[in-house]
Amino acid sequence: MFQGLSLEQAPPYTIPVKFYLTASLYLMILSIAALFYGLHISSRFDYEVIGLTHIFTLGFITHIMFGSLFQMLPVMLSTAYTNITRNAKIIYLFLNIGLFSFVLGFFTNTVPFLYLGGTLLTGTFVYFSLRSLKTVFSGEALNALTQNFAASFVALFIAVIFGLSALLGHFGWLDSIKYGNIHIAFMLFGWVFILIMSVSYKIIPMFFVSKEFPLILQKKLYIVVLVLLFLFAYTQIKEQNIILSTIKILLSFCVILFALFSIKILRQRKRARKDISITLWYFAMTSSILATLLFITATLFHVNIYIYIGFLVFFGSIYPLINAMLYKIVPFLTWFHLSSNMVFEAEMGNVISKKNISYQVNLYFLSFFFALFSPLSHYFIIIAAIIFLISAILLFKNILGALQYYNKYIKKKVVFE
Repeated sequence: MFQGLSLEQAPPYTIPVKFYLTASLYLMILSIAALFYGLHISSRFDYEVIGLTHIFTLGFITHIMFGSLFQMLPVMLSTAYTNITRNAKIIYLFLNIGLFSFVLGFFTNTVPFLYLGGTLLTGTFVYFSLRSLKTVFSGEALNALTQNFAASFVALFIAVIFGLSALLGHFGWLDSIKYGNIHIAFMLFGWVFILIMSVSYKIIPMFFVSKEFPLILQKKLYIVVLVLLFLFAYTQIKEQNIILSTIKILLSFCVILFALFSIKILRQRKRARKDISITLWYFAMTSSILATLLFITATLFHVNIYIYIGFLVFFGSIYPLINAMLYKIVPFLTWFHLSSNMVFEAEMGNVISKKNISYQVNLYFLSFFFALFSPLSHYFIIIAAIIFLISAILLFKNILGALQYYNKYIKKKVVFE
């Protein structure tokens, strides 16, 4: 099951858990902020929408991804981040200060906060991407998995540069929409999508006892995505709209291809028992296909449905996928670190109870259901936000429970010693 994983390279258990707990806190903040701003959402260009989006992307997604990479990258690739404890603290500190200032700047339309937040976030992401690239290439093997991770970090670096350019555009220096679109493309299709592919290539066969993804998919798909993204940036800047639309459609097909293979591989897994993480994964992949089909429709017929596409991407695709991964990764990491400390009584299945997982996930599904009716009335956003807040609290509680489980067994080891 754990073939190919290095057990000697892992950083302290508290590093990923701190990032995970913080991510859950940002979900709570997002839910509360939606209660105040949800009734006024009308366009993806509204500052309130941009603020809410970055609470989710930087507060939740980024914390989960950073925490997971600090732990899983050394384990998967057998090459560790240098000075991991110090670097993780630096990244955590500046990420949160930058995010607070950045979001506050959008909600209050305060230029100094936007500049401060944008500067800190740019520095943090550049520092993280460069250190991650160094870590990836310091390993002995440059295999398909390594190349996928490297591609995601390159996409992150480029996305950050265009994000800073888009921020400058908000003050009239550059075209914020043009550079903002490139920023979004590299963030979603590059950083997030390629990273999800990279992790899935290892996580799905390992945790769900399934077949490997086709090697040609692992070796070629990230290259196709990166090439299309560079072409997207060029045609966006040059305003070659017909070619740009073609590239958008091709990028969409890349997502659909990965989603269909994920569903196929999961359906053919050797242990076809009921698992809520599988349900979340199916839901995420189905939503991804639906979102990309809507994106193709918007591209071909110039229909302004991007808020709905964004909702499906963030809360129908990325969120449930991360939710599914957390309920596999957190128990594994807890068991992994305990067994590395010669504590063998702990079991992965007992780290987070299935009942608690079920409560949290079902509340997420309920909140998603109510949010679907928001076009009829914005008050459905309020109902969805309240339910999602409870779900976020339960997610925080479940991750905290894993930390308490770890501390309980570690203390027993100390007592016996």
